[in-house]
Amino acid sequence: MSVYEFTGKTVKDAIVKACEELKVDESHLDIDVLEQSARGFLGIVGQRDAKIRVRRRDTDDRVREDKAPDKEPETTVVVADLQTGNDELSAETSDSEEPFWESAEEKATAKAPAPTSIPPEILNARLGEATKVLTNLLSRIPVETEIESSIQNESVYLNIKGDGSGLLIGKKGQTLDALQFMVSKIINKENAQGEKIEIVVDTENYRLRKQENLREMAVKMSLKAKKTLKPVSFNPMPPHERRLIHLILSEDREVYTKSYGEGPMRRIIVYPKRGSSNKRRRR
Repeated sequence: MSVYEFTGKTVKDAIVKACEELKVDESHLDIDVLEQSARGFLGIVGQRDAKIRVRRRDTDDRVREDKAPDKEPETTVVVADLQTGNDELSAETSDSEEPFWESAEEKATAKAPAPTSIPPEILNARLGEATKVLTNLLSRIPVETEIESSIQNESVYLNIKGDGSGLLIGKKGQTLDALQFMVSKIINKENAQGEKIEIVVDTENYRLRKQENLREMAVKMSLKAKKTLKPVSFNPMPPHERRLIHLILSEDREVYTKSYGEGPMRRIIVYPKRGSSNKRRRR
């Protein structure tokens, strides 16, 4: 029997490629997995494709039993952690016109009084620690970087100055979010809930530009809901972006927002309030 080797991002992708090139069904192949795929650090460093070896079976051989395809093992992705713990509620079905917050913790955070000021000496200490942690993480990425650190509104702000390639931002900001998540977890791992310090990791003013884009999008969708007098749906977005949309549109008295869906498919729907709808019809 002839032996062939194929690679792919996953074992399944390699098998699909083998079937297409050899023009046979998977049931007619003996498959050996030579190497499993690897995500790598932040999806950048150490990535490795899966590699398989296949042998074509004799279609007239009735003795050998079909071999089940190898099951691709699960791989842990750091960015996936960003979704956990922030969005645990199921879809909201109430007809209430009150803004719908992502979780009880978000609602409490939004309505809670301002936290007690953090002593400057503690902020400065955490600033130094956060800078060291981020420097260590960036040392694993093949990009020359420099970190500008500062205290802004009692938050530790770390701005990465790099080559401007967008590698540190990643798709839809996922790499930047992962860096911020890890630095925050390490710095706040021993702090109580009320003593946690906000860590912001940014580069090329990405977060400021993203916030401005979300604000423009929120205003546009609000105007559309009020004009058509019908609910308007956003595309699915991560928890921190939905939270910002909720906060922006909570200032608009003619609309209210709710979240629907599960996991990465969770999205915001903007509803026109009944009172504002009647006013517009009278006009």
